[in-house]
Amino acid sequence: MGRRFILRPVKEFSVPVEAEKIKPDVFAGKSLEELKGLTMYEGNRKCRLEELFHIEEEEVEGDNVEIFLEGDFGKVWRIGEGMTFGEIVINGNCGHFTGYGMKGGKITIKGNAGSWLGGEMKGGTIEVFGNAGDHVGAVLRGLKKNRGMKGGIIIIHGNAGAEVGAKMSKGFIAIGGNCGVLPGLYMSGGTILIRGDCQGKAGARMSGGKIIICGNAGGVLPTFYIDSIVPKVKAKKEKIEGPFYLFLGDVLEDIKCMGRLFINVDKNPELVKVKELLGGEVE
Repeated sequence: MGRRFILRPVKEFSVPVEAEKIKPDVFAGKSLEELKGLTMYEGNRKCRLEELFHIEEEEVEGDNVEIFLEGDFGKVWRIGEGMTFGEIVINGNCGHFTGYGMKGGKITIKGNAGSWLGGEMKGGTIEVFGNAGDHVGAVLRGLKKNRGMKGGIIIIHGNAGAEVGAKMSKGFIAIGGNCGVLPGLYMSGGTILIRGDCQGKAGARMSGGKIIICGNAGGVLPTFYIDSIVPKVKAKKEKIEGPFYLFLGDVLEDIKCMGRLFINVDKNPELVKVKELLGGEVE
């Protein structure tokens, strides 16, 4: 039989809780009593898990390991960090670094997520039914040798903050709403789909990969070249109807301009003069 664990906070947290041990990889091989004794930090105070969360266990069909988090986990950071299998369901908000370095399994968030959601993840799926903060799928500051997202899928049904997919090299990020500035910063591969508007500077310093903006793009950096107008764009298995301007860049990062930036024609009337460069008439 599979195992399902249900965690609820014992109180409202006022400082961050470092909860990198809340993941199926750790829970799978331990008894309920052993799990209650797991240590983690609330601020600078070392605590046992049972001092912070009520925990229950029940059997489920199959052989999966599931962790259900009930309540407000907005101050709880690093949930599912590095997880390789199983499922985490958060019935509320969660804090920063959820799914950081994730390699497999699935995390479902039925509220809002903090920053660095799925940062540097390599596999698995994260789905957020609310909004997400800055740096979705991105690399941490100061880690110059590291890359961002290297694989996996992140789906956000709401809005996301700035620098979505910074330094990502593989994987797929879909945002159902709007996003902040600089999506795809230093991107070298993978796909970012933005169904709403962008605040600008999409694809800055990108050397590869694909960014699709279905709403207003907030302008185009002058280091991108117009290539053509295409009727539709493929994102994963979905064909998204356009038409879209196709820009290539960023020439400042790589003269080969292997990055592809698709911008909806109808939602960006300020770019109408681009048609002149393609030999078409300006409406």
